[in-house]
Amino acid sequence: MNQRISKNKNCQAYHVHMKGRVQGVGFRPFVYNLAKSLHLAGYVFNRPDGVIAHIEGNAKDCDAFLHLIRTKAPPAANIKDTIYHSTGTKNFHDFKIIPSRQSDRIITEISPDISVCNDCLKEMYSENRRNHYPFINCTNCGPRFTIVDDFPYDRVNTTMNEFTMCRNCMPEFDDPLDRRFHAQPISCPDCGPVYEYFLKGKRYTNFEKLIKTIGEEINKGKVVAMKGLGGYNLSCDATNAKAVEELRTFKIREKKPFAIMFRSIETVKEICNISVAEEEILISWRRPIVIIDQMMENTLASNITSGLNSVGVFLPYLPLHYLLFDQLDSNAIVLTSGNESDIPILCKEKKALEAFQKISGGILINNRKIARRADDSVVKMISEHPRILRRARGYTPEPIDLGFDASGILAVGAELSNCFCIGKEQQAILSQHIGDLKNMETYDFFCENIAEFSRLYRFQPHQIACDLHPDYLSSQYAQESNLPLIRVQHHHAHITAVMAEYKIKEPVIGISYDGVGYGTDGNIWGSEALIADYNEFNRISHFEYVPLPGGDLATKQPWRSGLSYLYHTFGINCKNLDIPFLTTIGIKKTNQLIEAIDHSVNSPLCCSAGRLFDAIAAILGICHQSNYHAEAPLRLENYLTHYTNESYTFSGDRIISCNGMIQEIVKDIQKCKPLELIVTKFHNTVASIAMHQVHLARKESKINKVVLSGGTFQNKYVTEKIVPLLRKNQYNVYYPQEVPCNDGGIALGQLAVAANKRK
Repeated sequence: MNQRISKNKNCQAYHVHMKGRVQGVGFRPFVYNLAKSLHLAGYVFNRPDGVIAHIEGNAKDCDAFLHLIRTKAPPAANIKDTIYHSTGTKNFHDFKIIPSRQSDRIITEISPDISVCNDCLKEMYSENRRNHYPFINCTNCGPRFTIVDDFPYDRVNTTMNEFTMCRNCMPEFDDPLDRRFHAQPISCPDCGPVYEYFLKGKRYTNFEKLIKTIGEEINKGKVVAMKGLGGYNLSCDATNAKAVEELRTFKIREKKPFAIMFRSIETVKEICNISVAEEEILISWRRPIVIIDQMMENTLASNITSGLNSVGVFLPYLPLHYLLFDQLDSNAIVLTSGNESDIPILCKEKKALEAFQKISGGILINNRKIARRADDSVVKMISEHPRILRRARGYTPEPIDLGFDASGILAVGAELSNCFCIGKEQQAILSQHIGDLKNMETYDFFCENIAEFSRLYRFQPHQIACDLHPDYLSSQYAQESNLPLIRVQHHHAHITAVMAEYKIKEPVIGISYDGVGYGTDGNIWGSEALIADYNEFNRISHFEYVPLPGGDLATKQPWRSGLSYLYHTFGINCKNLDIPFLTTIGIKKTNQLIEAIDHSVNSPLCCSAGRLFDAIAAILGICHQSNYHAEAPLRLENYLTHYTNESYTFSGDRIISCNGMIQEIVKDIQKCKPLELIVTKFHNTVASIAMHQVHLARKESKINKVVLSGGTFQNKYVTEKIVPLLRKNQYNVYYPQEVPCNDGGIALGQLAVAANKRK
C-alpha cells in the first residue's frame, strides 16, 4: 500500500483520498463513525476513483484517524492506496456524509458479492420485522457486483432502484449509527423483493409456506430450481442418489462431480478432514467452493463425485440458504448452476420458467433483477494457500494492480475456461468466469459481457490482444474488431500472467504445463520451459512431439493418446504388448489408429503435458473416455495414495523423451504392480522433468526466478512436489494466487504483453 503524506505534521486539516475496494463494503459509514469517535469535523463522499474525506481537528486525532482507516477498515474493504495532504481548515462543526460525485475519468473497484454476515443472521432469527426475511442484508454484507448497474455504488445505480424504501427502512439507511447506514440493498418484507414458487401448476407467494414446501420436495428426493445471487441454481438432497441422477439427466452431465453445500462448518468436518487454511477460506466472506481431498467417510450419494476421493464443498452464503436448511432433513445439498451442460447459468425469469418446467421439485423465482450473472468461485488449497480454479462470485471484479499502464487494452482470453480482461490505467479488471467458447450461448455471453464491462467501466478499447490460435472464437472476435491486434502465444501468456500478478519486471524461467496451446511452429505445445519477459520468450525445452490421432477428439478419448505413446515407444510391436489396455481397445481400433498416424491423417504433433497425463490414465485402464474436461488427470490424481520417492526414466536435454518411462510403466503393469505405486512414480517423474528443465534454463540464463503456470499445476501433488525442490535449490518460485493457473488466467498475460509491447 502506497502512502503520500504532508511534511507538516502539525496541520489540523487533511484531504484524504482512499483507493481500492472502498465502495459497497460499508466504508463511508466506517469513516463517518471513526471521525465522530475522534471528534473530527469534515465530510466523506464516494467518487468513481475512490472515497474522499476532509478531516479537521486536533492534530493528534487527525493522526489517529489516518492510522485507523488502514488498520480498522471493514473486513471486505481493501485499501490499496491512501493519499493525504494537509489543507486549510474550513471551520466545519460536524462530520457528514455528502452525496457521491460522478466522473467518467477513473473508476474505483466494485465490491464482489459478500455473504450474509453473522449480525444479519442473528437478526433474521430474532423476533422483529425481518424475522425469516430472505433478502436481509446490511452495510457489511449482501449483493454487490451482481446488482450494480452503474457507478458510483449508490442505490439508484443498482437493481434495487425499483424498490422504494419504506418508512421503517429509510431511517435505518439515513442513520450513521445504524448497521444499515447507506446499505444500498436495504429492504424488508414491506418494501423489498419477494419470492414466488411454482410447483405442479400451483403458485405460492407466502414465504413461510413456500420455503416449507420446497424443503418437503427436496426431502422427498425432488430437484428444485432456485434463483440465487448471480443466476439460477439447481438443488437436491446430496444423500439421495436417485435425486442426483435426475439432476444429472436434466443437466446432461453424466459424470462430472457436483459441488456440495453443507449446513455448517461442523457438518463439513463430519465428512471431510479439512485443514485450518481450508476452514478459513470456507467461512470467509467470499464463500467459494473449496476442493477438499480427504473425505473421512462418504455419506453422500456415490454418483455425486463419480468415484473421485475429492469433493467440492461450500457453505451457505445467502439468507435463503440458511432458511432452506431449516426445512431439510439432510445436512448437505447439491447446489449447482442452473443450466444445461456447457451453457451459461440462466438469470432471466422467462427463460428459467421455460427451461426448468420439467424438473420435479418446482421453480423458485424472485423479482430482484440480476444485473450480471456469476457462477460460484472454486479454489483449491495448495501449499496451504488458496489457489483459484474458477474466478467468479466473491472475487470478481476485484482488479489486479499492475506495475505498468494498460489503459485501453482488451484481452479476450482463450477458448476454454474463458475470462477476458480490460485495462484501466495500472489495473487489470478480469471478467467473471465465462466458460468454454464452443457454443453460441457462451459466445453470446462473452460478447455481451465485454459490452457490459465497457459501459460500466467507461472503457473504450484502443488495442486488442488474443491467443495465437486462429480458430479460437475469442481470436476471431479480436480479428473482427478491426482494432490494432497483438497475438500472444498461449504459454507465454500463462507465464506473463503470473509476472503481472507479482509485478515482476525482469526475465523469468517459466514452466508452463497444460493441455493445448498453439505453438509458433504450428504444433500443439504444453510442456514448455521458457526464458520470458513481457516482450518475448525463448523456448528452452519441451517434451518430445508425439502424434495426436484425432486431434481435438483425443481430449475426449484419452485412449488415443495412450495408444499413440505406445506406438511411439515400441513401434509396431506395441500391438503385441500383453497389457489389458490393448485388449480393451481391440485390434481393429489399434490398426486404424496406427494407420492414421502412419499416413498423418488428422494426427497433429503434440508435446502437451496434459495429453501425457491422458495417455498414462488410459494405458493404466483408469480412464479411456473423458466425460468432462480433464477427467483423466483428475482420476490419475485420485490414485495418489501410495507414498514413494521412486520415479521413472526420462532422457534428453532440450527435448525430453518419455519412452523410458512408458517402457517401465508397461513392465510394472505386466508385473501387476499396484496402480497407486505406478501413478505416484509417474507424478514424481513429471516433477523431476520440470526440475531438469529449470536447471537447464538457469544454466543458460543465470536466472533464479521461476514461474509455474498452466492447468497441470492445479494438480496438488505435482505442485507441492516441485515447489520445495525448487526452493531447496535456491530458486524464487512464483505461482498464481489471484487468477487461475488454467486458461482463466490467460487474458491477464495477454494484457501484460500488449501493454509492454506498446511501450
